[in-house]
Amino acid sequence: MSVIGPSCSLSSETSPGCGCGAQTEPRVEPGGGKAAGTAVATAVVAAACTACCVLPFTLPAVVLASVGSLIAVLDHAHGLMTKLSIAVVVCAWVWIVCRSRTRGLKIRSSVLAAMCAATVLTATAALWPVMGPAVFHTLGVAKKPKPPAG
Repeated sequence: MSVIGPSCSLSSETSPGCGCGAQTEPRVEPGGGKAAGTAVATAVVAAACTACCVLPFTLPAVVLASVGSLIAVLDHAHGLMTKLSIAVVVCAWVWIVCRSRTRGLKIRSSVLAAMCAATVLTATAALWPVMGPAVFHTLGVAKKPKPPAG
């Protein structure tokens, strides 16, 4: 008696052989590839719709919140940055004058122009708490005080 039985025969040139041997490739269901493709396409379309429809609503809010917090941080840093700027400009003037005297060289006009601009901008920043209300009032953008309720 044969273990394989009469239904199974070896392959030859005319017959393909039996179907009872171990298969080397996994069986794929006919609709499996289409289902996977549909799932991927659905995910891509969902991501595109999210970027197209939701992003225009959320992006401005995120940007404004970030910029607003950055402005608040910079507003609190105004005093420290102004003092640092004054120190840098004074040190730069001292360094330029000392180098020109020790080397006997004339200070270039471009250096003088840059340092004068830095001095004017630093002085404006330092005096802004005093000048600001007058400038805003002159431009007509100052807040008008509310009359007292009576």
